[in-house]
Amino acid sequence: MGDFWEQTKLRDPYTFRKAEDFFGDIDNPGSPGLKQPSKISYQDDDQLLPDNKANPATSHGRIFRFSDGALILIQFMRPRVWRIRFDPKAKSGSQYSDFNSRTIIEDTLNKLIATLDAVEGITWAVELIKDPQHYILQSVRDPKGPKRAVELQLWIRRDPFQITAVRVLGNLQPAEKIPEFQSLDSLSVKQLSLNTSKGAESAIIWKTKPRGLQYRDNATILTVEKSITADFIGFGEQGGKNLFKKKTYMNYFNFDNMRYQNVYGQGPLDDREPLYHSEPYFLEVDSLPGYKSQIATFIDNYSHICLDLGMKDQTAIRMATRFNAFHGIFVAGDSIQEVIQLYTSVVGKPRLKPRYVLGYHQGCYGYDNEGMVLDCINQYRACGFPIDGMHIDVDMQDDYRTFTIDTREKHFPNPKEMFTKLRQLGIKCSTNITPYINSIPSSSYKTLNEGLANNYFIVDKRDRDPSAPNPEDQRYLEYGTGSTYFTAPTRDRPDYFEPDNYNFSEVFDSGKPFHGGIFYGWGNGHPGHYPNLNSLEVRKWWGKQYQYLYECGLDFVWQDMTSPCIAEQFGDMKSLPFRLLLDSDGWSGDPNAAEKKKAIEIWSLYSYNLHKATYNGLNRIDQLSPELKWRESRRNFIIGRGSYAGSHKFAGLWTGDNSSTWEFLKISVAQVLALGLSGVTISGADVGGFEFIEAERNYPDPELIIRWYCAYSLLPWFRNHYTKYRNWMDGHLEGQMRKDGKWFQEPYAYQQHYEQNQDHFQGRDGVVYRAVLKTCRYYIRLRYSLMQLLYDAMFENMLTGLPIARAMVITDELDRSLFAKDNQRYTRSQYMVRNDLLVAPALEKTGNDKHKVYLPFPDEWFPMNLRADEPLGVALLPKVDGGSRIKYNCEISDQDDQIPYTCPMYIREGAIIPKIEVRDYVPDPSLAKQPANPITLHVYPGPGKDNEYDMYLDDGISRESAPSHEYVPETSAGSGYGTAHDLIEGLADDKAKSQFCHVKISQKTTRVAAEDENASLRVNRRVIIRAPWNGYKGSLEELIGQSYTVVLWHEPKTPLGSITVTSDKAVSYKIDPNLRATVLTVPIAIANTQAGVTIQLVHEDPLN
Repeated sequence: MGDFWEQTKLRDPYTFRKAEDFFGDIDNPGSPGLKQPSKISYQDDDQLLPDNKANPATSHGRIFRFSDGALILIQFMRPRVWRIRFDPKAKSGSQYSDFNSRTIIEDTLNKLIATLDAVEGITWAVELIKDPQHYILQSVRDPKGPKRAVELQLWIRRDPFQITAVRVLGNLQPAEKIPEFQSLDSLSVKQLSLNTSKGAESAIIWKTKPRGLQYRDNATILTVEKSITADFIGFGEQGGKNLFKKKTYMNYFNFDNMRYQNVYGQGPLDDREPLYHSEPYFLEVDSLPGYKSQIATFIDNYSHICLDLGMKDQTAIRMATRFNAFHGIFVAGDSIQEVIQLYTSVVGKPRLKPRYVLGYHQGCYGYDNEGMVLDCINQYRACGFPIDGMHIDVDMQDDYRTFTIDTREKHFPNPKEMFTKLRQLGIKCSTNITPYINSIPSSSYKTLNEGLANNYFIVDKRDRDPSAPNPEDQRYLEYGTGSTYFTAPTRDRPDYFEPDNYNFSEVFDSGKPFHGGIFYGWGNGHPGHYPNLNSLEVRKWWGKQYQYLYECGLDFVWQDMTSPCIAEQFGDMKSLPFRLLLDSDGWSGDPNAAEKKKAIEIWSLYSYNLHKATYNGLNRIDQLSPELKWRESRRNFIIGRGSYAGSHKFAGLWTGDNSSTWEFLKISVAQVLALGLSGVTISGADVGGFEFIEAERNYPDPELIIRWYCAYSLLPWFRNHYTKYRNWMDGHLEGQMRKDGKWFQEPYAYQQHYEQNQDHFQGRDGVVYRAVLKTCRYYIRLRYSLMQLLYDAMFENMLTGLPIARAMVITDELDRSLFAKDNQRYTRSQYMVRNDLLVAPALEKTGNDKHKVYLPFPDEWFPMNLRADEPLGVALLPKVDGGSRIKYNCEISDQDDQIPYTCPMYIREGAIIPKIEVRDYVPDPSLAKQPANPITLHVYPGPGKDNEYDMYLDDGISRESAPSHEYVPETSAGSGYGTAHDLIEGLADDKAKSQFCHVKISQKTTRVAAEDENASLRVNRRVIIRAPWNGYKGSLEELIGQSYTVVLWHEPKTPLGSITVTSDKAVSYKIDPNLRATVLTVPIAIANTQAGVTIQLVHEDPLN
């Protein structure tokens, strides 16, 4: 049972409790202190401040009083977004302020509303109507104008208390289009016309349970109705096992959870595990089949959030915040796309990231010297493998001192020279930056000495547990592979090579800098301090610490150990002690801004502020020295490990320390899709797995590597990252093991290993080993050939919040079978790149000669015909009906003709896809100029499937090229609520000048009857290329050449001899009978204008 102090720790209310244990305690009859108010009332006095002025928090909502005296604030943030705020400690209405959390893009609700109203070009208000049984809060568009319309109503029942949301819903359109009438006879057309009306019904879209609010001490539980028809998607990083969820517990509590197994012991397929990142956001979908209604829920709270999704009661969802006020934000939209746009308008959309982020990256914990780094890049270049990013781990640091470089011989003696060589090869470098400052005294360690001199570190002040007030009473709670254990800070220390002999009793609650440390195993690590990043002054200081690394040549930042992660002997759950007091970082002007809170109460705020501090610091780094002036206009990038919802405004996200298993591969696609539902642009797992497993400790299964590369071939973030076995290179331990790890994980190393050990790999094993380099290289080259497609999606994300890789339920909302249980194997593993390219990777080791693919209904789909290095591609195969489950042979092979089929891909009928030539790296104006890279526009047949594609041409790196007030693209993706029609100060990059070219490519296809009734029907494809905006300041010809190649693909049965092509401008074309395509050359001088060019292609209908 453990010692007395361990049991005392478990009784402490300020400790982590598993969600099921927390709810189990709530459900115990007579749970101490639990309140569940039954009645609610409205009082005018509750809406006032002490000076009798109106409380600004009630400008778009009202404060209501429960029968037990507790107060609840219900308010609208947008016409279709409402927020429920409940603070168990609030005794008067004035205790509810207008201030938002740090997650929201503006500091107050009123400022948020003013900003977004200006951006979206709307006016609205909130009205309160009183009824004997209800109070009705409603949002009203154009409240005093001729277009007055009630958007959403919240019916608040007085007794028993219950909130019900109501709005008018439109019907979903039928999935299939009706047949087109071919006659030009107007009388016949009139005779066939149908009387139709668009259905619109008032409906309940969301409601709490009666008496759905419970609270005690610091905890609040809101219980809402769970529709029996609905599915639930999202959930952030925890979205892994299945994209859809029906029943589960979940914990949102940032945790350095290596291998995803420490709390429950079940591994990555267990939804309950608290992971590195907290994104407490989910969508209820298909709750009202046949209607345009989707609902998202976001719990805005930095402490521990517990979720009960239908476990105790299959008709209920319980969401609990264990500390601080409850803030629940609820978003109603017609579609998932609209919900994403609305949600990201409130929590923020990212600024435009560098184009190279979408390239291929290599990282390794174990590249511990300059030679290894350069050799890796040279190996990739030698085998024709494109690469843009190199991530150098803490191996580069001077004895684990953050922001330093080990310049000793055999390590990194000439960092500037090394980074220069890498830049000349097109490589952009990051290094691992942790919020840990080595505390071993050093006169040369500027960051440590400045931090101590200016009191910039977190200090050891605690809110002591009255039951355990003394240093010797302290225990820290830890979890490992499903087991609970404790460390005692008075006696336990990490097993460092250099022992840490500090006296815990002298530091405990003393006001001295908090004493923590990092431990990487095998004796590696040191004690240290942690910057107080909940202080604005410290955040500004932190941002300046990157100066030396960037002067050496660093290009972007790898933000690691973000919780902050701390050796288990120094804190709870490998982070800060739960009762350590931290600044709460309220907004300037917030009356509670200076309040101190226990670490567990604001657990994820530290990592959020870490990313923000780095982001703002990098954007100002050009001001620190003349050497960095050249970076003034460059976009910066951070890839971070764990944080909180909204951190995508500052950084991309990788999903923590996984391992080389098929289970981690299986969840890794669904994780990216789930994160994308909350607008996270750049996310992904460590490809190949970071940690080794005992069965394959030297290197991962080569088949696993191939499947992972295929699965991630078109996902937004692609980094092969692993831990490598290394010996000490010098010193008294030279030749002994420094750290355990794998031998290799780079694709080229598999080929080298095979060539050195061919006798061991015969038959099928030999095929797989020979296939690793060839297949991985092919899919990375395919990725680079489709870089413009990925970049256009990333550019669009800045405007709409829509992800690059999209779950099929975003792009194919008419296919309701996607919600069916027997299709969930496809919804979790398949994804769309933007709207029209479907990737359906095999995530299992076996059965891949009969891998199953699902193609969304009602569109038809062409098997992928584009090839990485073929200028145009191969002729189209017959298209496949949507709604089909097909068997696909995607077996691994070392034969070139099979490799393009190792990862199934399909293209939607009517698609428009840009393709470029493959280069070794993404061009950068600061590097040697590359030759122009022409764009080929692939336009696919699709009778009745009109399409429009938005393409964005810029230099890929400058901040000036981002959209600004001067021009905001109106895109086909951006529609409905949450769409930006303008960008005002604060939302756009302050250096943005819309210096890009916006190109629109559209195709409209019609069938036309000939005047001669014996003649065949004709298919008319009209393609328009135009540029509604061209603010690009350089030469587009230097960027993409003098002309577009436009490929109009034809179906196999299209009679090529019947094709005629006309245009309103001078273009040239040829019909390629082998490719079954019409290939046009269109000068950009005429295409990239507002008038553009119109191309008409007519041929006989192959269906005749």
